[in-house]
Amino acid sequence: MLYESEEEEMDTYAVELNSFVDTVLTQAYELGQGRNMIFSSFNPDICLLLSFKQPSIPVLFLTDSGASPIGDIRASSLQEGVRFASRWNLLGVVSQAEPLVLCPRLVRVVKESGLVCVSYGTLNNDPANVKVSVSDYWPVC
Repeated sequence: MLYESEEEEMDTYAVELNSFVDTVLTQAYELGQGRNMIFSSFNPDICLLLSFKQPSIPVLFLTDSGASPIGDIRASSLQEGVRFASRWNLLGVVSQAEPLVLCPRLVRVVKESGLVCVSYGTLNNDPANVKVSVSDYWPVC
């Protein structure tokens, strides 16, 4: 994201996303033959480009679920991430575990939107949280 760099007093740096995604796809097709793959990114535009440019490899949208300030509304919360992934027919969302641990019914909300729900983060290291995730058929990374 471009504007978060201003808060950290960094120079603004932009990658030409179309070329970047073309390079990723070229490498994936050349080196990934015979392998199962899933694409994922915290950048909504990269998710869109990956989805538009190829139909065969599923795309997951990564979100930190509002844990840190972000300039792009699509990445600002789990709710917005679900809306974005659903609207653009992505496979699902990968969320920071905290909101899903605090409110396990969010897993059902994501799944009822027709999306896969996966979580990441240190909360997944706690056996009690894993029990919640297993009981709700919630994949843990």
